Amino acid sequence: MVAVGGRTGRDGLHGATFSSAALDTDSHEEDQQAVQIGNPIEEKKVLDFILAAREEGLIEFVTDCGAGGFSSACGEMLEECGGTIDLDQAPLKEEGLVSWEIFISESQERMVLAVKADALEKLQKLADRFGTEMVVLGESDGSGILKVTHHGKTVCELDCRKLHGAPTRKMVAKWENKNKKHSPKPLLKAGDSLKKLLSDFAIVSREPIIREYDHEVQGNTVLKPLAGAAGDAPQDAAVMRINGSERLMSMGLSLLPEWGKTDPYAMGAACVDECIRQIVLSGADPDRIAILDNFCMGNPDDETELGALVETVKGIAAAAEAYGAPFVSGKDSFYNYFETPDGPISIPVTILISGMGIVEKTEEVVGSSLRKEDSLIFILGETTPELGGSVYARHQGWGDIEVPQTDFDKALASYRCYHQAVKKGLILSAHDVSEGGLAVTLAEMGFSGKAGLEVDLCELPAPPKLDPAAALFGESPSRIVLEIPHEKAEEALKHFEKHDFACLGRATPSHDRLVILNGGDELINQPLTDLKSSWKNGLAQFY
Repeated sequence: MVAVGGRTGRDGLHGATFSSAALDTDSHEEDQQAVQIGNPIEEKKVLDFILAAREEGLIEFVTDCGAGGFSSACGEMLEECGGTIDLDQAPLKEEGLVSWEIFISESQERMVLAVKADALEKLQKLADRFGTEMVVLGESDGSGILKVTHHGKTVCELDCRKLHGAPTRKMVAKWENKNKKHSPKPLLKAGDSLKKLLSDFAIVSREPIIREYDHEVQGNTVLKPLAGAAGDAPQDAAVMRINGSERLMSMGLSLLPEWGKTDPYAMGAACVDECIRQIVLSGADPDRIAILDNFCMGNPDDETELGALVETVKGIAAAAEAYGAPFVSGKDSFYNYFETPDGPISIPVTILISGMGIVEKTEEVVGSSLRKEDSLIFILGETTPELGGSVYARHQGWGDIEVPQTDFDKALASYRCYHQAVKKGLILSAHDVSEGGLAVTLAEMGFSGKAGLEVDLCELPAPPKLDPAAALFGESPSRIVLEIPHEKAEEALKHFEKHDFACLGRATPSHDRLVILNGGDELINQPLTDLKSSWKNGLAQFY
């Protein structure tokens, strides 16, 4: 058993138990030690060491020191065979740590490896090469007993079967969807509504956060989080080169917390769909995508809270199976609630889906910003009348109204068709319709500064007499806005003829405005510079 990487300290003590406890007014002082102190330089050295050791075939098993530190990393690795861990061997950040602190500390940038004894010499040379510490913590012995020693004394002796064969806890979950039919309301001042949506925290530019970190390390980022002519327009995914390969990796994510308040199943399904859609539209193969889940919720002992979690899991499971996208990892954070004299306040049950896909070659990478001043604008996917879960509905104070549902089979077929269009060279750019709806999508495409946009919703694939608010701001899943050159428009129409697909309008060099019509009615006519200012500066006051 070999430990490599960062040293062990008091930071991270009770990190796992802290994340499973209710917060109160004293938590920020009493639980400071629960927060680990990160060291990205050490993390990079450890990653390089692990990859090099992997290439030389020196690792039998590997795990990181997450919740519980050595206790879980070593305890899980020795589940079947047992063994002895000597805490005297663990490098420490400071003197005076007692046995239990060393054993359960969650200090970051530490990995535990199971290796054969004859690999130690080569591993030490690699550790020296990458400048990271490596120590032998102990060894397995086939006893089935986990033994921990410190200062020459046995401080822990546990039968591993008792650790991993624990009794099953039974919990009760209840959920009843709150979906209510919503009667269309008059759409007033759609341009002002669009400005407000663009400055909403769910939509606003994350540029201050993105610029705070170096997202171009080693120059491998082909599609950046921000791009376009001015390098500050939003992209749906990021695409990176893979050293030693012609293929690239696309990464995307989705978070729709408003949906879960009404229909957590729909939230889970839509999050998987949006994440996959973003990765696919950047050029990735829809049949070669892997995803990860990250749950956040309040108190799972509350039947309704747990019910929302169960529904979310059902939604993401159904979507993952339909799309053939395996969950390769994940994380959860429960008990995110705060006790008050009036009762507990919980965060909404939320799922973050992130994923990665394979782009075959650089020429197939597609960005989300308008690229030409005379291209045509198309939409792939049907717009439905539900406004539930949307940022617009939240702004209007419409709670518990019907949330859109995801048609997995229809969506996957359209994504596969889109991917073939990319390979044919039909697509200049593409942007998914998500938070804020179609109006926000069109505005964000125009933020590249290339041209103005003129769009008419009369050809929008949608049910008859669609409410203009739903057409502009609804967040129906599985939709993509495409930029296609004039000369390839007929080929594109034929290529997508079996799907919900229509030309909405065009890019134009004659002005720099976003103009959206609905037949003879003008819904929005706003300068793109004004819209971009609302979007771009929304976080400025916090930085």
